[in-house]
Amino acid sequence: MKQLLAIVMLLLPGSGGAQAQNWWEGIWSAKPEWCAAANHIGDVTPAPIEITRSGVRGYESRCSIAAARSMDRAVAVHLQLKCHAEGNVYDEDRLMMRTDETGLAVWIWFGSGDPVLFQRCE
Repeated sequence: MKQLLAIVMLLLPGSGGAQAQNWWEGIWSAKPEWCAAANHIGDVTPAPIEITRSGVRGYESRCSIAAARSMDRAVAVHLQLKCHAEGNVYDEDRLMMRTDETGLAVWIWFGSGDPVLFQRCE
């Protein structure tokens, strides 16, 4: 019984156990066929991007998430990124908007132009 209680305590939020994944975390691709390169993100192009709780990784670029502001009413998140790519360091904002409750697709707006539809690689 003590072992079961210890396991439950590890899984409770804020108890030091595994944290629930944010809906926006995962491997995302602008084209479904790019998901075949999901194990080679950063090394080949075209390839999907990987978004984790701490950062975003793509081809020849890595960004740390400086801030993530959830907008629950819009089912969106605003990511403020600190990036470095090809010797350059820069700040970047991204707005991610869920398309529906399935979490299989998101719109990502990169700060200019039209948002791009990304699908979750499974």
